[in-house]
Amino acid sequence: MKNTHKPQFKEMLDTLFELYGRKHAEQNLLRVWWQKLSIYPIEVVSKSFDKWTSNSNKAPTPYDIIIICRNKNQELLAANQPKLESKKMSSKKRKEVRERLHALMLKMTGGEV
Repeated sequence: MKNTHKPQFKEMLDTLFELYGRKHAEQNLLRVWWQKLSIYPIEVVSKSFDKWTSNSNKAPTPYDIIIICRNKNQELLAANQPKLESKKMSSKKRKEVRERLHALMLKMTGGEV
């Protein structure tokens, strides 16, 4: 998250605490939450809060949300990775590569394979 997300983050955390009947986070507690979660994109943190509220009847700790953020962040990174095309190698090319590798192995081992 960026510093510009702090008001939005505070609002999300306040809402989360209200849902679980806790008082709003004081400055020091807010700093702890921010420090632990600020490395993740705001979208990941928001989705993680949402997932928590959908699956738990107790208030989360920063660690609880970090675990969800890690998983969501990995999903996000995987979704944004370019797909590598798999190209089939012709049998002629495959034979040529094997021969080159074999020759290289002979060269590296002094003729003993």
